[in-house]
Amino acid sequence: MTPYLICKFEKQTLSNLIKECFDSKFPDVYNKIQIDYVYRYLKDIKCKSVLLEPVYIDKDYLEDYKQYYVKGFNNKGYKTSRLHFFSTELSHKILDRYLEDGISSDEIKILQETYLGFMVIKPLPKTFIGKTCLKPYDSLINSDDKKCITREYCVDLFGIPLKVESIAFQEQDMVVAAYSTTAVWSSLHALNYCDIRTIPSCSEITINAINHINNSHNSFPNTSLTTKQMLRTIDVEKIKHHLFKVEQLNNESFHDIVKTHIDSKIPLLLRGSIYGIVENNKYTRKNDYTITILGYKERNKSKAIYIHDDRLGPFVRARYKKVDIESKFSWGLIVQEKDDQTRWMAPQEVFIPDILISITPKKVRLSCGLAMNTCNLMRLIYLKMLEIEISNKESLPKLEFSMQLKEISDIRENFLSYDFSKSNDIEAVHSCKKNRIDFLTQSYARYHWVASFKLNNEDAFDILFDATDIPQGDAVSSIIYKDIYNSKAILDVMKILASNEEVLNAILHEIPSYRENSFLLSLFSFLMTKDYDYANYLDESYGRLRAPTYLKQEEYYGGKITGNKSSEVFYGRSDKTLKEVTKDLKNNIRKSFLIWAITHEGALVIGKEIDNNGHPSLTGFKPARIAGELFIVDGVYYINSKSGRYSRDYTNPRKLLENAIKKFREVFPDDELYIEIEPFDP
Repeated sequence: MTPYLICKFEKQTLSNLIKECFDSKFPDVYNKIQIDYVYRYLKDIKCKSVLLEPVYIDKDYLEDYKQYYVKGFNNKGYKTSRLHFFSTELSHKILDRYLEDGISSDEIKILQETYLGFMVIKPLPKTFIGKTCLKPYDSLINSDDKKCITREYCVDLFGIPLKVESIAFQEQDMVVAAYSTTAVWSSLHALNYCDIRTIPSCSEITINAINHINNSHNSFPNTSLTTKQMLRTIDVEKIKHHLFKVEQLNNESFHDIVKTHIDSKIPLLLRGSIYGIVENNKYTRKNDYTITILGYKERNKSKAIYIHDDRLGPFVRARYKKVDIESKFSWGLIVQEKDDQTRWMAPQEVFIPDILISITPKKVRLSCGLAMNTCNLMRLIYLKMLEIEISNKESLPKLEFSMQLKEISDIRENFLSYDFSKSNDIEAVHSCKKNRIDFLTQSYARYHWVASFKLNNEDAFDILFDATDIPQGDAVSSIIYKDIYNSKAILDVMKILASNEEVLNAILHEIPSYRENSFLLSLFSFLMTKDYDYANYLDESYGRLRAPTYLKQEEYYGGKITGNKSSEVFYGRSDKTLKEVTKDLKNNIRKSFLIWAITHEGALVIGKEIDNNGHPSLTGFKPARIAGELFIVDGVYYINSKSGRYSRDYTNPRKLLENAIKKFREVFPDDELYIEIEPFDP
């Protein structure tokens, strides 16, 4: 048996190598539409050599063979072949030398740099194109205005380790796979959290789809999967799915949903109908069909999506087209093929979408729809409010947002490294950094839809919508401020409307369903709650909570914390005067002092340091805020922040002490208090 064959890349050599695999008829190969597409695709990405691996065991075909083909009298066995493609001129002499003498790491690197991917050839007479992973166009993966989902596929070529970034494609097999099956199969490959080895074959997907039909014994062959059956296959994989009715969307809204999911590395299944284009803009309906959406293009007003189309090939570009079919559909998608000279040919069909399905991790219970509606409403409200003040619409600011599904660990990591230095305002930067501390130290759900807003192309803020919540919940979980002024310009408008429902309803009178179809009220509630958050006030006024850094031996006995019997806690105005509380203090004797602290709930606690029992004995070893000493010099009360267990690492102790003095005066209003900060306190 020939161990392998290598040919120069041409259409006839490609077809001939496929024919060599299982003695298929040459015309059936050479004239096959998918072979046309693959040839032109490989030509575009500069393929120069094709290598045939005659015997290869493909997991997917092995499963299909077991499910159906093994029972066929004329089956050609379970073994497949595999074609490998390279952008260099490879020869038997070169590869023989690698295999005989061994291959160095540098030679593997060179071979890897020229590797374009592979195609499995199944031993079937017509639908022989099996698992195919080809490198995407450079322009698709290295362009600012294009984005595409890929994952790494590892390849063992006679012991030489290679890999290709792609998403698996294969031809629709009308025996063990129904229409839509390969689309589902490709979408599962595009989910990076799915282990490639555990992804079911097309026959398994078909079986999963029809197993919910009672008393069904006609598994194969099958012609088409319904939407319900497609969702069943997704359910079996324990993956969450979300449906969008495309007939309710214009092509702009549809593209925004696609962009949101592709940016989140989430593939989409698009189900619809194919119409043939005939003369005089007439259309003839052919059949239902499903494609896998894996990428998009967004260059100014020119927009497109990239799909796996099992009738054609991988990474096919589909453009939006205005249509008028039976006065029902206003837009569709067209696929333009290239000829052998890579020139665009006129489209012959238009695809009219019906149902869009996103497949997400099972914890993601919320689709992006309500979050996107909320952000679109915010943009509408903001611009409507400004139109009232600004008559010249051309001078209105530009407000945009983008949305992605992210894990909280990624959100935190990105925000932790965010650079606020673009702002020259020290106070603004300080405010954003404080927000960062608040955000990073709180707990959140694992998955969020993150809406990133920009004002005039500058960062403003991110809104986090809890993707594990339910549509009826309060999904707004946090706001990340990236620029305080841009944020206030937008969010202050929202705060005004949060307390003025009459104005809000006047602006949104054409959208009466905004309460049910968005989280706008949840956003308003979040903004207003944050304005009056008492814990936030305490953090600002008296410092964030600090645990006592250690206990002295005198402060605990027998495993128990020693209490301080002298401590007095003041939650508000006291009937006592400060003179009564400090009656034992001696004027101008520095060693005569009391200790004090602001507790976690904002109370003032004062007591004596007895037998080396310090501030932790006042609080019961609980977290507290700014703390220090109180003493008298020349009849004037002084405080400081000298608490080695609570106050040593505040960056703004003077400001916190000034607020602590106000607290003393609130608690003891009847005293004519002369109270100062100790001059040498840090």
